[in-house]
Amino acid sequence: MTFTVTTFNAHAGLRPRGAQGCEPYDLEAAVVDIAGDVTIVQETWWPDGSPSAVVRAAAGVGASVFELRFGRATVDPWPHPRRDGTGEGQIGITVLSRLPARLVAHLPFGRVFNDHTPERGGIHVEVDVAGGPIDVVGVHLTSRLPYGPPMQLRRLAAQLPARRRPAVVAGDCNFWGPGVVSLLPGWRRAVRGRTWPARLPHSQIDHVLLRDGPASTLRVVDAVVLPDVGSDHRPVRVTLEVL
Repeated sequence: MTFTVTTFNAHAGLRPRGAQGCEPYDLEAAVVDIAGDVTIVQETWWPDGSPSAVVRAAAGVGASVFELRFGRATVDPWPHPRRDGTGEGQIGITVLSRLPARLVAHLPFGRVFNDHTPERGGIHVEVDVAGGPIDVVGVHLTSRLPYGPPMQLRRLAAQLPARRRPAVVAGDCNFWGPGVVSLLPGWRRAVRGRTWPARLPHSQIDHVLLRDGPASTLRVVDAVVLPDVGSDHRPVRVTLEVL
């Protein structure tokens, strides 16, 4: 049996900035369309007084929801996280699972100088698949180059699960693939393709990384960068099998 993992930076349901600012797109429909068995959505937006479009999409695909909110933010202008507690909602990361899953831990990445996002982090869940449970870690790292992503990748490496079973790390790393795997030894890239900016991508900063267990292996059945669905990032989807 195979299962799929999708990662997608949703840009809070807003298109890239144009002359008229950031226009909304149908994020709920986009997530329903691209959802895998496990879907990691970065820049999930929780508006005050209204449900998140990502959570509505989870209900539509029958997925359980695991959330980590980074802090307050505003969508006008976007993206503009607020360290002073103001704004119209909250920004963070969501893991959706159509497979049985349990929260293991929230992984704090700490702050990086000049990053307006108050506190980034990751979500570690244990997911039941045919062949036994696997660890899945959804992440969203800072975009403050050149030092920010390497700092947070080192913090992530120190918190990744022990090698007792196969594991997946997926998300927006804001860093190129060779640099990511050099800072996460023992992990390998499942997909290669340009993901950003969505309209005419020139870089891959959204990744799915794999690590085998001591007695089982993750085999890549299919790996693809999906078409532009409205955000400034393209989604990535990988089909895996546990051997």
